[in-house]
Amino acid sequence: MAKFKEVIKILKQVPKWKRIAGKSLTDLHSPTIDNMPRSSVQADDRIINRINAKQQLERVKFCLSFLSDEKQKLLRLAYMSNEHPTNIKICMKMRINEGTFYRLKKAALQEFREAYYGY
Repeated sequence: MAKFKEVIKILKQVPKWKRIAGKSLTDLHSPTIDNMPRSSVQADDRIINRINAKQQLERVKFCLSFLSDEKQKLLRLAYMSNEHPTNIKICMKMRINEGTFYRLKKAALQEFREAYYGY
């Protein structure tokens, strides 16, 4: 059974996946042929990474759809943003107290884990 740490690790990768998935196709083309021995493996790897990133983003988005708006917002603020706000800042943004924050966070991680892993 997956632990919350594994779920958090997945959620923290969302900004990276967004960057990878958002790259334009011109950044992913195969190198030009200029009589130099080169491999197109790097370009192929970049294309595969982009496809994988898009698939992961879709999976995360799908799993989040099972959560309430409040729980989705909490996970987005806590793990899926580039800001990395403190718990207090998240509480202030969401207008909830710390006790509610920790209860919601635990429930949100549990529900996301069930949706992502199927248990």
